[in-house]
Amino acid sequence: MTAIPPLKDGEQKVFFKAGGEWCYLWTPASYRNGEPVPVVIHHHGARGYVRDGESDWLDTESKTAYLRAVMAGGRCAIAGSHACGDHWGNPDSVAANAALYEALEECPGVDASRTGLMGGGLGGALIWNSVLGPLAGKVKAAAVMQAVANLTAVIREQKFKAPCIRAYGLPEDTPDDEAVAKVHPYDPMLRLQALKPGAPLPRTAIYHGFKDANIPTETNAKPLAAALEAAGGVVELNIFPDVEHNVYAMGKPIEELLKAFFAEAL
Repeated sequence: MTAIPPLKDGEQKVFFKAGGEWCYLWTPASYRNGEPVPVVIHHHGARGYVRDGESDWLDTESKTAYLRAVMAGGRCAIAGSHACGDHWGNPDSVAANAALYEALEECPGVDASRTGLMGGGLGGALIWNSVLGPLAGKVKAAAVMQAVANLTAVIREQKFKAPCIRAYGLPEDTPDDEAVAKVHPYDPMLRLQALKPGAPLPRTAIYHGFKDANIPTETNAKPLAAALEAAGGVVELNIFPDVEHNVYAMGKPIEELLKAFFAEAL
């Protein structure tokens, strides 16, 4: 694992490798050496990327605005990993996410005891498989948008079956039952629903469009909230009645919600 490059005072974006994947760390303008800051790890969605010196969430202003809101609210740094690209929370992406966390733990400018997670789409699956795996008990807060958490539903509802099962090494013509059986051990919803009360869980905010026909509220956002609450988690469920599969397109309202959530949760 490559160490995070030395940091200087102020805002900066540094790129490095952890777990064989390109990662970044972006510090706020208020950053000062010797004063470790909390960190929120962002998880990209479909076709998202982190490469040497670039990332879709750092290079696209409409996306960067959300990260700036989180940074301002949480008074934190932002980090991210390529995490194997279109991963749908598979084991390789979880290992890459864990390697990024370990690099942040070793960075003197970061207070990894105050870690948050953020993301949506397929990045949501990685958030929960990390929380249920190598990051168990290490995450204070998580915010998910277009909350993918139910891979069984993704397969059976057919909208994103092909890319989902491709991430698990299956051809797109694999029958549903066979695909479900293969993905079963890595399905966040099933794993969350099996948790016993008292499991270590982050405080969570869910942002989801009621009219989302791609990732339906009834099979993802609502059962996700219910599973977290059943295990004793603190959950804020935000379902927007007139929004489809485009929560990110809401702009300022979501920015303000993210800012307030991380300000309180970190």
